[in-house]
Amino acid sequence: MSIKVYLPFNYYYLKKPTDLYGQVQINEDNVVAYYVLEALDLEFRDKAINHDSSNMRFLGSILNVDFNADQNQYLKFNMRLCFTYNSSQANISLVYTGITPEYLKHIKLILYEKPMIRNLFIGGESVSNRSIEYGDNDSNDCDFIELSRLTQPTVKIQNNPKNHAKKTVLYVLTLIADSPITIFKYIVENVFVNSIMVHTSIYKHFKEWQTAYNERSRPANIALDRILGIILMLILFSLATQPGDFLIQISHYVIDELYSLLKVLEGSPIGLKLNIHLNNFFLDCFKYHIELWSTFLGKCFILLPNVFLLIVFCTCTDFIEPLVRQVFLAIGAFGCLGLTFQIALLVDLISIIGLHSHCFYIYTKVLYNVERKGLSVLWQVVRGNRYNILKGRTESHNYMNRQLYLATIFFSAILFLFPTTLVYYIVFAALKALTFATLSIFEFVRRQILSLPIEGCMKRLLKGCNDIDCLQIKDVSPQERAFLIHKNQKISVTVYKITAL
Repeated sequence: MSIKVYLPFNYYYLKKPTDLYGQVQINEDNVVAYYVLEALDLEFRDKAINHDSSNMRFLGSILNVDFNADQNQYLKFNMRLCFTYNSSQANISLVYTGITPEYLKHIKLILYEKPMIRNLFIGGESVSNRSIEYGDNDSNDCDFIELSRLTQPTVKIQNNPKNHAKKTVLYVLTLIADSPITIFKYIVENVFVNSIMVHTSIYKHFKEWQTAYNERSRPANIALDRILGIILMLILFSLATQPGDFLIQISHYVIDELYSLLKVLEGSPIGLKLNIHLNNFFLDCFKYHIELWSTFLGKCFILLPNVFLLIVFCTCTDFIEPLVRQVFLAIGAFGCLGLTFQIALLVDLISIIGLHSHCFYIYTKVLYNVERKGLSVLWQVVRGNRYNILKGRTESHNYMNRQLYLATIFFSAILFLFPTTLVYYIVFAALKALTFATLSIFEFVRRQILSLPIEGCMKRLLKGCNDIDCLQIKDVSPQERAFLIHKNQKISVTVYKITAL
């Protein structure tokens, strides 16, 4: 068992009779921690003094060295700690602790600054917003976290009409601010709507946002998110003369670029000689796909593991274009929810607009894998080998002449078609990777807005708060080596100070 006494730095040099108040805790590893939080003028009591408002108890006193109290006097005054001072020594000395085991050889007296401990942050999050988990931190960190909580100032709210009016105004403002997200929540949780949106980015973001909001761990991030969303909404509605045409222009721009890409592949890209017939087949297939997209502008897709479902729910261009034009208004209106919701909706729109490249990638990937596997199998046949499944190895085999003849024909045909398929696969795989990288950047920005330690950075700039990883303990050497006498035994008292890097 060991003893730690956390004492404010200015109390260490206090030279007047004073009562000390704070808390006592015994940790799981049998470490007794005394947290001295406040000091008042000396007032001995026969019973412990409890302050319900500040959650403190009477710990002991700072007395003149002439007090000369024995064990019974300490118990009579219900002391757990006692310090003494004299005129010749600059600091106070520990002379009594309430818990002093026989095998105790060392006591740590740790000095701290209240403002620094109050503004303590862990990973950019305020200590008051976190719960202590002794399994995640060492004993010193847990002591620092508890000390930071105990030193937080308590605010007494008086029951007067002004406070009730403030509460009412704040409640009404909060209700108005939360009304858009409440309406969105009821819409999303509808059974029919939920079955459609469950795999969209905006639904996944809503769940992440709701978790952060319910835990109230990132209030500054949520406030900043909403402010930025409203600002962007106002900019979109004020600067865009015809906001509904914006998405249509982007869609047609993507279509034109895909036509240009297919036109490049139609000839001899970078000097490659492609198979004319297979190349024309690919071009006809992909151009038809693009024409289908330009005819039906409304598409939605759900990407499941190993399954790609394409749902076309529109009938003609004249019917769907007015609906697509209103999607831009939805992006702006989502600013009431926050900038991150606008980014999540933009991710879904980019996925829909980039549907061509994803479909082309799937087509070429399947054909590439079929040809690659076919070349691998036919190469073994041409060489006169086969794979023995039972023995798990490749061994020689005598094929009939007609088998070798057909294998050679198919191998030669696939071999000459493979370069054309490989070129298309590489082109659309690169296009798919570019789209994925763009979506990943938006997803990264969206998550960072909710996870950045904005509150911690603001308090660092305004109040100079400190992260728990920046704290260190320095040894303070008093003028004379300190000892506590217990049953004629000397117990060493080492003085430390908590400082910031």
